[in-house]
Parts: sequence; C-alpha cells; structure tokens
Amino acid sequence: MALRSQLGKRVVLVMGRTIHTITQRTHLLLLPHLPAEEGFKSQIIGGHESVPHSHPYMASLKKNRNHICGGVLIHKQWVLTAAHCLPERTELLRVVLALHKLQGPGVSFGIKKIIPHPAYNKKSLENDIMLLQLDRKVKLNSEVQLVSLPRNLFLKPLQPGTKCTVAGWGQLHQDGGSAQTLQELNVKVLDSRMCNNSRFWHGKITPTTLCVAGIKKGSAPCKGDSGSPLICKGEKVYGIISFSSKGNCVDVFKPPVVTAVVPYLSWIKKIIS
Repeated sequence: MALRSQLGKRVVLVMGRTIHTITQRTHLLLLPHLPAEEGFKSQIIGGHESVPHSHPYMASLKKNRNHICGGVLIHKQWVLTAAHCLPERTELLRVVLALHKLQGPGVSFGIKKIIPHPAYNKKSLENDIMLLQLDRKVKLNSEVQLVSLPRNLFLKPLQPGTKCTVAGWGQLHQDGGSAQTLQELNVKVLDSRMCNNSRFWHGKITPTTLCVAGIKKGSAPCKGDSGSPLICKGEKVYGIISFSSKGNCVDVFKPPVVTAVVPYLSWIKKIIS
C-alpha cells in the first residue's frame, strides 16, 4: 500500500489529566533538550540489515515524510516512543508501519493524541517516554504486529550482560547518511552503577533508565536511535532508546541510555486500556 499523505485535522496533547487540542501550525511547549531532528537523529552504527518485516512492530515517526524517530506498536491504536521525539511543530507528523525500506511502501497513520509522560523533563530527559494514539486501529498481518509488554510490574531490572536487540533506520556511519533499509544491532545491558560513575554518565542514570552497549566492538545505537525499542527476553519491549553521546556514537564512556519500560507499565496500561 502506498503511503497516504492526508493529514488529520487536529492533534490532542495530553499532559497529566489536562487535555489540550493543538491545531496544525501550533507550537508545542514540550520541546526536547536537543531537537529530535538535530541532536537525536536515529542512527545505528555497526549493525546489519534486518530480514524484511522481521520486526513487524517497528514504527517510523515521520515529519513531512522525513524519518525523525523510531517507535513500537504495543496496541492496535497505540505506539510507544521517546518523549523528546516530539517536534516543535506537529503539522505533517505521521506514524508509518509495515516498512522495511524507509521510503518504500508502508501504511501511514495520523496521530489523534500525543501523551508524553507527565513527569517528563526536557532538560534532563528523565521519564523520556511517550504514547501516540493513531487516528484509527491497525489491521494486523505478517508485516504489522504488536510487541508484547513485560507482564509483571515487579520484575527485577534487567541484569548486566542480558542480550537484547535494537532496530532502526538511520546513519550507518558517524557522519554518513541514513540507512534506506531497517538495520538491527545486538546489544547487552551494562551495570548501572558502573555506567553512573564519574568516568561514564556521572550521576545522570536514574532508577528508571539503563545503559546498553553493542556486543560487537565499534557498534552502537547512535545518539539513542531515538524512540526505538529495546527488545529482550522472548520478544518483549523492555526499553525505549533515549539518549547517547553527542560527539562520538561509539564512545565507551558514554554508552546509549534507555528508558526502562517496566516502571511505566501502570501508566501505559491506564492510558491504552
């Protein structure tokens, strides 16, 4: 199916219990510390092309047909992504599913509601998680599938060394162009205490975040591969890629940081139920 270019007439931005209707051409106040289009472009370095549609839960958040962030389909009408992915202006903002080639066939959706976590901090990027309600329910097929959430709110944090996968469309090299097909990368979870010490992120890692690193030397989900899911333990989404080093994507002392999903399960389920 070819991409549809039609736009929804309005987007509803929800913060806490207050619902604001945002018309097109309206500036939003929820700006990321670094704009998604500039500071956190989705990139994967050292990965490889995925088998087409082997990650059928992947979503591309596009503005004016340009990919700005990844996301993950968790419900027939809801996509989970990073809160900092919300651009300053929401006109021409779409979610596209069923993609392998970034500019290839897909199924495009308007966005009915934008719900960043109410405690999201645009400066520190704490609680960097957001839900997008699509303008209609998706039709599931071999190219579009839901990903499972962890079931237990009281699950222990992922242990250091746990192997996971991230996927996304983006630069294949530090200063290169975006990948035209979906890339994937095997990563492992790092020890949070080590990642938080003075040689690494120096106190920026909170109990609701964790660090990951590419298993292969010189590989990394560069600059957070914003909004893309961290998939672990039987194809469940355990995290949303949040931020990384601004300068060197494979800096071993500034590994990518992920917003853990488990601490937000109650919030997610309350919104989408």
